[in-house]
Amino acid sequence: MDMKNLALFGTILSALLLGACGINTDVEEGQTPVTVVENDANESDEKQIENGDGTILNPFIAEDLNADVEVVYTNKNPELKHEYSEEVSIQIDEYQIVHVSNMNESSKTNFDDEDEGYVLTYKMTLVNNSKEDVYYAGGVSLLSDDGMDYIIPRQHLVDREQWLKDDSTENVSQFSKGKTFTGMNAHSMTKAQFDKLSSPTLKIDSLFLNDDVSQKLGEDAIFKIPFNDEGVEKAAVSSQLYQDKMVTENIADKELFFEKNDINETEEIDGVKVTLNGVQYANITPTEAYKDSFTDFGDSGVVALTAKITIENGSDTPFDKFLLDRKLTIDKNRGTMFNQGMLEPNYRGTFNPGDKEEFLTVFLFRKDEFTIFKEFELQVGPLKDSEANVLFKEKAVTFDLPIEK
Repeated sequence: MDMKNLALFGTILSALLLGACGINTDVEEGQTPVTVVENDANESDEKQIENGDGTILNPFIAEDLNADVEVVYTNKNPELKHEYSEEVSIQIDEYQIVHVSNMNESSKTNFDDEDEGYVLTYKMTLVNNSKEDVYYAGGVSLLSDDGMDYIIPRQHLVDREQWLKDDSTENVSQFSKGKTFTGMNAHSMTKAQFDKLSSPTLKIDSLFLNDDVSQKLGEDAIFKIPFNDEGVEKAAVSSQLYQDKMVTENIADKELFFEKNDINETEEIDGVKVTLNGVQYANITPTEAYKDSFTDFGDSGVVALTAKITIENGSDTPFDKFLLDRKLTIDKNRGTMFNQGMLEPNYRGTFNPGDKEEFLTVFLFRKDEFTIFKEFELQVGPLKDSEANVLFKEKAVTFDLPIEK
């Protein structure tokens, strides 16, 4: 896979911080309990482990490919759930990885024309307890730990009767109000892909309303799917991190060295409440797909600061989410740094009166320069409308951030 395009911008207003400038280069939930035993059937692959009785979750694979199928790993209680809203959610009920061999020649196209491969099958449940139908177009992706490979979805490896669907509607994307739906999906991978996977990232697209993709309901569901014991540990650590794109899109691995999650200080801009919930500081290691994006930060390493804030619009004025200004003042007059928007979740649309939403804000530092900084002040605002006009008489709020090294 080609290296990914990632442009990180961090405008610094002080010559003392030139090393922390943004770069622009050409590159593109809790620990899960499982029971595992050694799988002696394939001594060449030490990562193969198996759960329980070895029952096949998706027997259609063997039938469709006319292949031999052997269970590698099963998790019958992954405890993976995402809420699109208070009344609509999706969860992974169970997943299984199988080794596939001795298949029809035509079936090898699922595995890059190789003689063997692996298939991940997961059973999921969509709960719609709302008072209106929701729509899901089936968008799903599985991203490797190093960010290099997208593992191709292969829904045809699941019996059509087992797909996630609503049989009472003619629209395949429509899911009726007040109902619960269960179905399965699958991804195929080559042996080389499988061998380097530990805890890949499964993304299930957000839902939408009124058969209109622009009427988005909630955010994408992001799950870490452990493939082995190492992956279980990795997923447990990941679940404790603020879910910026370094985590959800496998841009970099994080090693926390300081966090404070109970700050909960609130300031106000004419009825708009801004609450600083917490901060996390981490040493980061870029994944293989994004290494070149961080070369301008030098050889000493990179430190990431992610701040979590909650905004509640108690005013009568709507404002734009994307145009929400956030910046960091360092040591009062040493310099000013703007947030790295490309490492944050996508914030789009209008923040209407009565809305309440969480925002993550990311700042990056050269590690050697981070060690000399003493004070950080986070500014949120001014707020703007969709035409970039400044609202609330250009008012903003500030918070002193805790810092420990």
